Amino acid sequence: MGKFFLVLPLFLLSACSLQAEFTPEGVVLNDATVGIPYYNQINIFGGVVLSYDLYGKQVVAGDIHPDNLGLHLQYCDDNEFNNCIQIRGTPTKAGIAKVRVHGGLGGGMLSKSGEFDKTYTITVKDSEGSS
Repeated sequence: MGKFFLVLPLFLLSACSLQAEFTPEGVVLNDATVGIPYYNQINIFGGVVLSYDLYGKQVVAGDIHPDNLGLHLQYCDDNEFNNCIQIRGTPTKAGIAKVRVHGGLGGGMLSKSGEFDKTYTITVKDSEGSS
């Protein structure tokens, strides 16, 4: 019986891995218009966001494709937790942008680290005056 009480807490603690939640919750972000500055924000909850390149340098936890629409990603501030990502820029041509946010969530003493991966869509429309 004593072994049961020793093993049960270890099992419960090992099953605790971090899960990310996002705002906005859906997969479609506000539309953008060519020539008009665009801004949107993605918040990631559930742990400290971790994203590093092969050399151990911290990078933004995401990317935009295609990368030639005039939009880019950056962290909202210099906060060490990096749980806020901005999409900004002035679109230069119409199209569909896929914004993928991905990386890891830092675990604590009693939880395992986790991973997250979510893709959003932005429709970039031509300005009304263009033909």
